[in-house]
Amino acid sequence: MTTIHLRHALALFIACAALPSARADDSPPPFDRPGIGFASAVLPAGSFDWEQGLPDLERDSGGGISSTTYTADTLFRYGLTATLEVQLSGSPWNRTTIHAPGLRARFDGAGDTALGLKWAPALASKQWTLAFLGSASFDTGSAAFTNGRTVVSLGAAATRDLGDGRSLELYANDVHDGGTNAWTFSANYGFPIHGNLGGYVEAAHDVGGGSSSSLAGAGIAWLLRNRVQFDLYADGGLTRNSPDLLAGFGVSIFWK
Repeated sequence: MTTIHLRHALALFIACAALPSARADDSPPPFDRPGIGFASAVLPAGSFDWEQGLPDLERDSGGGISSTTYTADTLFRYGLTATLEVQLSGSPWNRTTIHAPGLRARFDGAGDTALGLKWAPALASKQWTLAFLGSASFDTGSAAFTNGRTVVSLGAAATRDLGDGRSLELYANDVHDGGTNAWTFSANYGFPIHGNLGGYVEAAHDVGGGSSSSLAGAGIAWLLRNRVQFDLYADGGLTRNSPDLLAGFGVSIFWK
């Protein structure tokens, strides 16, 4: 499998940053939360946001062992140009509890820190938007919550505006870790519910490292004054190797 090195992707993003934006200034901010993918647009130049899990969680069980991990997923984004933004992400607090016959354990600590760049070029089509996100995660976390080395990833999200507040997003991401590649593919259908309350359904498939898993679920997002968004979501595992549950509650705040 051919791997695109992060430094080449970042050079491409910077070289194309001068392209005009495809996003209208009066539209709501393109929050990356919630969902498995990320928004296919960047923040306006000079604006920033804070997206916070309160918390997010992953639950899994098998072979008589069950584990639950709570994560305070944190993302800061800043718009550099009309087509480019920088991101800083991490998880300053994590907790994993493990239950097994004769065993109960709990681990607390911080996760690794990642730096990324997102590029959203202008497209000829008014119905489609597209964005690429390259990031590198650094070994800054505590022993129970670190990869132990630098991990790079490159993802792409494309969204088709279906009209009347409906949309279809396709997402793909490759994580390169220690000489192996793990791929995630997902599809997301978004729709309005009432006023500033919207919903979505999604399905995803992960493959790499000799195993695969599939998830499906849904979520809602409530936008207040085009500045603050609350979200709630849950995804359930569809296969034996999938996590039993991914879920979370979060808030995103935009400043301009």
